[in-house]
Amino acid sequence: MASAKTGSARRRAKGPDNLDSELKRLEDLWAVDHRDLQQKLTAAAGENKHLRDTIQVLRDSLEQGRIGEQERIQAALVHATEDTVQLKATIQALRDTLEQTKIGEQERVQAAVQHANEEIVQLKATVNALRDEMENQRAGEAERAQKALVTAKAEITQLREMVDALRGQMDEQRQRAQDQANQVKVLSDREVVHLRETIGELRLKLEGQHA
Repeated sequence: MASAKTGSARRRAKGPDNLDSELKRLEDLWAVDHRDLQQKLTAAAGENKHLRDTIQVLRDSLEQGRIGEQERIQAALVHATEDTVQLKATIQALRDTLEQTKIGEQERVQAAVQHANEEIVQLKATVNALRDEMENQRAGEAERAQKALVTAKAEITQLREMVDALRGQMDEQRQRAQDQANQVKVLSDREVVHLRETIGELRLKLEGQHA
C-alpha cells in the first residue's frame, strides 16, 4: 500500500512539469513563427519602396522630353506593372503564411489542452484511488488520506488555472496575428490603388505630351 501511494505522488508531481515544458515549447514555436512573419513583412516593405522608386524614375523620364522618352517610359510602365504583380503575389503569400500560422497555433492549443485534460483525468483517477484507500484504511490513517486528497485537488485547481492562462495567451497571439494580417491587407490595398492611380496619371501625361 505504501508503494502505491508513492507512485500516485510521483504521477501528481509530474503533471505541472510536463505542462511547463509544453508551454515553453509552444512559446518557442510561436517566436519562430513571429520572427518569420516579421521577416516577410520587412521584405514586403522593401518591395513597396522599390516600386515607389520605379515610379519616381518614370516621372524623371517624363520630364526629360528626349526622343527615346516614350520607349523608356513604356519599359518603366512594364516594370512597374511587373512590380505590382510581384507585390500582389507577395501579399497573397503573406496572407497564406498568416493563415497557416493561425491554423498551426490552433492545432498546438488543441494539443496542449488535450494533454492538460489527460493530466486532469490522471489526477482525478488518483483522487478516486485515494478515496478508495481512505475507505479501506484504519481510522488513524483517515486524516493523512484526507490531506493527500486536498493536495490532489489543489494540484487540479492549479493545472486548470494554467490551462486557462494558456488559452488566454493563445487567444491573444491569434488576435495579434489577425490584427497584423488586417493591417497588411489595408496598407497593401491602399498601396495598389495609389500605384494604379499614379500609373494612370503618368499615362495621361505621356499621351498629353505626344498628342
